Amino acid sequence: MFCQYCGTKNEADSRFCINCGKPLEDATEQPATQQPKEDTVTPNNSASTPHEPVVSRQAVKQQSKSKKWVPILIGGLVVLAIAVGAGFYLQKPAANTKMATSASSKQQSTQASDSESISDSEVSSSSSESVANPLWTESKKDSLQSFMADWGTEMDQDYQEYSDHHNVSLYGVDLPGDLLSGAIQTEVGGSPVTVKWSEDGVSAKADYKVVAAYSDANSGGEEDHFYLFTIHDGRPVVLIAQEGQGSTSSSIAFKETENTTLRNGFSDIIGN
Repeated sequence: MFCQYCGTKNEADSRFCINCGKPLEDATEQPATQQPKEDTVTPNNSASTPHEPVVSRQAVKQQSKSKKWVPILIGGLVVLAIAVGAGFYLQKPAANTKMATSASSKQQSTQASDSESISDSEVSSSSSESVANPLWTESKKDSLQSFMADWGTEMDQDYQEYSDHHNVSLYGVDLPGDLLSGAIQTEVGGSPVTVKWSEDGVSAKADYKVVAAYSDANSGGEEDHFYLFTIHDGRPVVLIAQEGQGSTSSSIAFKETENTTLRNGFSDIIGN
């Protein structure tokens, strides 16, 4: 017996098809001719089957444009990072240079301070030496005053004492102030020399250290004399300037005095 639905052969006493399971009420002795199955078109049920999203051309173009900007943006960030790194690298040497310059300035300042300290120490040391071993003192100053009074009387001249803060007007200048300040050049034996006032005959840095000055310019005599009592190379030297003997408007000419009494008198005072 053959199934009229699927054409499968079944037993004669079978009630249902062993293949498709349908009842065999209308079964035949011959197999049924199978008809080709037609494709069943199932209507699109929007409620049961979800639709795939439909993408428009405009959206595709926008997505394409967005994707084009990605590499440009990445490239810009890379360039910016390189520029920042280069700027930092270039600023670093400048900062190092500034630090080196600052360190050098500090070092120079320190060296200058050390030099000043050394110089101050030298001056202090020199001052200590001048106080410890002076060539000129107040007692020697008093001795010279007495000597010049006696010697002036002997020479029929009246001498007055002058100093770095007490001047006499002579030859159109103030002496010894203009000599000590350098306003007037001092010459000895035709050569320019330096002169400085010294309270102890040691500390001043000059060719001639002046410890006293005397002149008879205000005594009303026929000829004016001006004397500088100095220490030159550690020995006492009396310099005399006379008007008309080589002095000019810009310099005063001196020479060592030839008066033996004056020379020996000053040497004896320094030696005591």
